[in-house]
Amino acid sequence: MNQSAPGAVSVVLDPAGSGQAVFRFDVDDSDVAPITPTNNPRAQLVSPAILEPGDEIWWSAGFYLPSSFPSSVPGWLNLLQGPFGPPFSGSPPWQIQVRDEKLQWTRNSTYGFDVPWQMPLVKNQWVDVMVHERFASNGFVEMWINGRQVTFFSGGTFNPNGVAPTTHLAMQLLNSSNDEGPNSLYLQSYREAGMFSSVTVYESPLRIGTARASVEG
Repeated sequence: MNQSAPGAVSVVLDPAGSGQAVFRFDVDDSDVAPITPTNNPRAQLVSPAILEPGDEIWWSAGFYLPSSFPSSVPGWLNLLQGPFGPPFSGSPPWQIQVRDEKLQWTRNSTYGFDVPWQMPLVKNQWVDVMVHERFASNGFVEMWINGRQVTFFSGGTFNPNGVAPTTHLAMQLLNSSNDEGPNSLYLQSYREAGMFSSVTVYESPLRIGTARASVEG
């Protein structure tokens, strides 16, 4: 499902020159309700609602921030999130976003909006993301960035709950924010209103499967 203003999402050639087709998101500050779902500027591509409680999945996607992308984001700008679904109450269990001069993986209020992973904001290069997770109240997440497995809470992160460093993060992926039906995964450019007149990002196609080999490459 494409939830965006007319023309905000287009299919273009990879700006890095691979020749592959990718998505370009051009989101203006005026791209808000009723054009898009909320009063904050948003464009998003949403997978079918195929994630059921207990499902264990692998998925991969990527994003590319061009030279025109802001060097610092004073509020928040979300790029990937999932799983999320009805009742869509508050923030999803987790999302990858830009804050200040950082890319970060942020959890919702269940964990005090802690930040298990972060890296410096990078432009003009793809950031490839692969996730292995179980969609359940007793779920888990494993993640790879650019082919290297992430050790969550390995230092330099916001860790108010004192979680020990781990590559296998046990967490609630099903909670009151998303426990009333099947969930989806999201490619998005979604940000706090009033920061920028327009922002462009690129995202690669989303792959979802039941095995790592089905989403790599």
